[in-house]
Amino acid sequence: MTRPCRAGAVVCDPMPVVPRAASGRRAAVRTAGAALAAAALLLAAPVAAARAQSLLDRVRQAANVARTLLPISTAKEIEIGRGIAATIAGRFPVSTDAALTRYVNLVGLTVASQAPRPDITYRFAVLETPIVNAYAAPGGYIFITRGSLAMIQSEAELAGVLAHEVGHVNRRHVIEGIRKSDTMREVRNTVDIEGATLDRVVGTGADALFTGLSRGDELEADSLGLEYAAAAGYDPGGLAAFVGRLDQHAGEGPVSEFFATHPKPDERVERLVAIAQREGLSGGVTLEDRYRAIVK
Repeated sequence: MTRPCRAGAVVCDPMPVVPRAASGRRAAVRTAGAALAAAALLLAAPVAAARAQSLLDRVRQAANVARTLLPISTAKEIEIGRGIAATIAGRFPVSTDAALTRYVNLVGLTVASQAPRPDITYRFAVLETPIVNAYAAPGGYIFITRGSLAMIQSEAELAGVLAHEVGHVNRRHVIEGIRKSDTMREVRNTVDIEGATLDRVVGTGADALFTGLSRGDELEADSLGLEYAAAAGYDPGGLAAFVGRLDQHAGEGPVSEFFATHPKPDERVERLVAIAQREGLSGGVTLEDRYRAIVK
């Protein structure tokens, strides 16, 4: 308790009055409580220190990763893409059908003209394999298989598929994967990507295409493909129609690779339809007759 100063008083106690000593029981309780609190602090200290060290380790790891993500110029991207394209062409024969190749390039360049990468020259080729798939190597080298062409039913669908691949190139999906890979861990400058190092980088990029890009990359390419095809004047539902048809052939040999390297078709179709509705995309040409006349 304290003895407060009363108004008008000349003398008063400025300090609290010292209370009587607490009873033995109360003192013991306080002593035990203090000991427990001290013990809790001692036990918590190592945990807090470990957490702090773990956070520090993660920060250092992120900094190390950031240091390894060296920028890759367009010129180097094209060089890497040329090597990956050669790997793809070594795995599957490239079609020598001049009319078909010209047509695929016509459609591909039409949708690619809507992509904001004037630093890239796009090239399109057909692979002579019944496998249903398409591949986008960095630098604008894009391939579509005979198996895909056989399943496609209109030019709008072809435009959607090729625009999807253009989206991969536009967003540099393979290049970004290479930058984050172990292959680049010891590379200090992109000028060092030559010789054996270039071969390893090309191998990393080719493996990414054959085993599949990330789900995020594929869904982003879907969105971009829809945008490019619609902007070029094609029916925005072309890509969704093709992907939905693949779902009807689930379990068949030619489409097995596609299912292994892409998100589930029903999920993609639902998302594509939702994007088209949200953006108000409709109309556009399908050109089934022209497609059937050229793609035999």
